[in-house]
Amino acid sequence: MIKSQGKYRVYSEEDRLSLLREFKMSGMGKHSFCKLHGIKSTSSLRYWERKYQSEKDLLPLQPEPEETDMANRSKESFKDENAQLKKRIRELEKALEFSRLETLARDKMIDKAEEYYDIQIRKKSGAK
Repeated sequence: MIKSQGKYRVYSEEDRLSLLREFKMSGMGKHSFCKLHGIKSTSSLRYWERKYQSEKDLLPLQPEPEETDMANRSKESFKDENAQLKKRIRELEKALEFSRLETLARDKMIDKAEEYYDIQIRKKSGAK
């Protein structure tokens, strides 16, 4: 249970481990995670990581993966997972297309700069 002592919050060992476990599974950055959960600073999170790194026997940070029997999963579960994967694929395709456009724009900019300033900007392929 999280207690407040004056302007500081006091986290129990169980709360710390729970928050660390959630942080590891979330994939979020430290700053975003701390802001979301009201943790004063990222240094608290880093301290907890160091502290419990050596005490893995106390409680593992990563929960044991549950083995799910595919036959016992519902159709809704498959539909949800499929929808999430399709959404992720669309996001990655957009990111890839943006990266391609960015590279194309950079190449055009270098071409124009080489033409305008009459200098070689790109490294020659045979140079060492």
